[in-house]
Amino acid sequence: LQGFKRSMSVTRIMAGLLGEMQGLLVKGSASRLLRWNLSPDAIAAATSSLSTHSKIVHDEVAASVSSPSWDSVCGPLCELEVLSHVVSSSLTFPAHVSADKDIRAASVEAEKLLSAQEVELASRHDVYLAFQALADSKPQLEAEQQRYLDRCLRNYKRKGLHLEESARSEILEINKQISQLGIKFQNNLSEDKTKLYFTKDQLTGLSADFFEGLKTDSDGKYEVTMAYPHYFPITELCSVPQTRQAMDFAYNTRCLEENTQILEELVSLRHRRAQILGYPTHAAFVTEERMAKSAETVQTFLNDLNDRLEPLAAKERAAMLALKQREESADATILEPWDQRYYRNLVKKEQYQVDHEVIKQYFPLEKVLKGLLEIYQELLGLEFVAMPEEPTWHKDAKAFMVKDSDTQEVIGYFYIDLHPREGKYSHAACWGLQPACELKDGGRLLPVAALVCNFPEPTPTKPALLAHSDVETFFHEFGHGMHQICSQTKLSRFAGTAVERDFVELPSQMLEFWVWEKEALQRMSAHVETGEPLPDELVDTLIKAKKANAGLLTKRQLHFALFDQTIHTRAKADTAQLFAELSESVCQIKPAPGTNFAAGFGHLAGGYDAQYYGYMWSEVFAADVYATRFKGHILDKTIGKEYRQKVLARGGSVDAEVMLKDFLGREPQMDAFLADKGLV
Repeated sequence: LQGFKRSMSVTRIMAGLLGEMQGLLVKGSASRLLRWNLSPDAIAAATSSLSTHSKIVHDEVAASVSSPSWDSVCGPLCELEVLSHVVSSSLTFPAHVSADKDIRAASVEAEKLLSAQEVELASRHDVYLAFQALADSKPQLEAEQQRYLDRCLRNYKRKGLHLEESARSEILEINKQISQLGIKFQNNLSEDKTKLYFTKDQLTGLSADFFEGLKTDSDGKYEVTMAYPHYFPITELCSVPQTRQAMDFAYNTRCLEENTQILEELVSLRHRRAQILGYPTHAAFVTEERMAKSAETVQTFLNDLNDRLEPLAAKERAAMLALKQREESADATILEPWDQRYYRNLVKKEQYQVDHEVIKQYFPLEKVLKGLLEIYQELLGLEFVAMPEEPTWHKDAKAFMVKDSDTQEVIGYFYIDLHPREGKYSHAACWGLQPACELKDGGRLLPVAALVCNFPEPTPTKPALLAHSDVETFFHEFGHGMHQICSQTKLSRFAGTAVERDFVELPSQMLEFWVWEKEALQRMSAHVETGEPLPDELVDTLIKAKKANAGLLTKRQLHFALFDQTIHTRAKADTAQLFAELSESVCQIKPAPGTNFAAGFGHLAGGYDAQYYGYMWSEVFAADVYATRFKGHILDKTIGKEYRQKVLARGGSVDAEVMLKDFLGREPQMDAFLADKGLV
């Protein structure tokens, strides 16, 4: 980009950076600008070009300190944020989805370089001075512009730019290390190739469908990985304790040595940074700008909920132990880690007559997808159009266009990539690849999202079948996607899911309630052989079973959240020991010696540090929104469009509390959440 002027249009910059891009920017609208066919060399070259351009823009902003204005200070960085977001998606997203190891490696390197530079540019004292000079001039700005200026200044100060040079330098080095360690942690997990081999007898309890998709070794043993389509069925259905134990140990020793070291280094670095900035702990530093406002509030919330849940959880443990005494030994006195999923599933099957293997036959992936898309379209006033000719990063990935159903205006695009493969991101997540925002020429850049999941693949004799929990996961991640697509903010900084971390899960968690509603379940189901929807009696038993194990499952999430808060209120932590101690005190489960779940706990290296509580926190509001506005009206287009306008469209352009109160018509309450957990 040398020789390019900052004032050049986004389209020309993109052309200079990556060559021909998909789609064009035109006045009044903008198509996709993402590229999925970049070679490792092209990724490296484009990374260098983007890095050079980013430095030029920051140099120009810093030079405007003597005569600051929106157009000379904030405007250039707003434009750069749009460009960087789109280009870096093309460069770094392949690390999570490409089937080509060389492309993944180049993409990881690009992410390391761009993240390192982002840390450095966000810590430039001269740029901070330009922003402070603009604020001191008290400019007349629009609401989003003022919010942008305020947020930038707050972020600069949270990076220590108001401190002495020695403190600034130390924080900069810490931030660089944190960024690189986080990338390394996740890449270790993505590239993990742990495999185990079992005979058919060792996998007793698994369905014939499960075996159809497995490879075998030279001895005829079945190869299984730690991917969800293998790990979940085995730990839930296999009646051989030794097999479940082997899976539990392998899963909780993934990347054990390297990622344990990384996480513990991250804990120390985060604490040191907080101390320099004047905060007692990293948790205090993080929660200051969240809905919770303080680490003390979070701790009280988690402890209170833990206490409320204990009587319910104790009853559920007793029921599971009774089953273990019947199944394995009358002398059994404890539930091991590898017993948890198996006996929770057995409780559902025996106490609630819910057989998930039977229910799974009603959820072929294609039918679930069709029903899910119909429900979201009807509820939010949207229209999805398949784009079979659209280039993607893999044959499994499919593209869709999104239109407003009333105006027929194109408002965005999304991809779905639903099956596991080697090197692919191993969980379920949604990426915002291109933000929704206004462009300098008066047009709009349209949002693009990608849903990456790891659902079972079809077998030679059957289509891909989803467990009900998979359907729930699909609904959840699609909720994140619609948060991106329905965004109507002016500035990319506030687009889509750029909200408070302890609010960001609300839109997805709220929509999970749909998979417990008869109308939605029957629309998404069709028996793999008969084509009949899920019958009323199975729907009724499934819905009744929602509260099955609710105490234990919520305790599990509380354990993770309390672990996260605890390690981030300390200067250093032995993560394996602390995780085990909390597991025993919160869940009464003693992890196997030599394991450390935290080494595979990607959230704590990927942006949820001291914020995992947000899942539970936002679930409180999600239950309230559903019960107050949507229960009994799950396909009401009027309410859905109001939700789209008052919550999804606003992104992070206003505070979460404001959006919640506006949509609910009152302050949020906890009653619906407690009732959903069986506590009221």
